[in-house]
Amino acid sequence: MNIRHFTLAAAALLIGTSAFAGPKCTAAPQNTQPVASTLRTLVDAGFKFQKAKVTKDDCYELKGTNTVGDRVEIYLNPADGTNVKTETKKS
Repeated sequence: MNIRHFTLAAAALLIGTSAFAGPKCTAAPQNTQPVASTLRTLVDAGFKFQKAKVTKDDCYELKGTNTVGDRVEIYLNPADGTNVKTETKKS
């Protein structure tokens, strides 16, 4: 395999894997107050969460159900509590 084919294969691999990567958040110091406020707002609105973790990309990932019972994954920025990405799967 020559260099040109190798470069094209590597570029295709990188482009393909970026589609599966999670959202990117900041590596800034985490501030739990805005995240707790956002979480409280979601729970008060009827969301129920079973799992929470910090992803390798420094986001808070919340897994649970929304107000109509659909499964959701919500990614929050740890610095300011803003919603970075939401994925919903119908039940």
